[in-house]
Amino acid sequence: MQFRQFRMGRAGPGAGIGCGGILAVFGLILVSPVGEWLIKGIGWILIFMGVLVVVTGIYYWIRGPRRGRFL
Repeated sequence: MQFRQFRMGRAGPGAGIGCGGILAVFGLILVSPVGEWLIKGIGWILIFMGVLVVVTGIYYWIRGPRRGRFL
């Protein structure tokens, strides 16, 4: 198995250490009770946004295109 080295420009090895540290912290947050609350909150926000998009889509579908106006 051959390992590939990614080129990160002038960032150096500190970029890999920083990215790994951030991923480790995010992992710890997600497995904690705060992570459960965070995931549920993001889920409810996405559900609300999806319902809003569907409702506005139905509204514009029923209303039909505007004729004689720009946009």
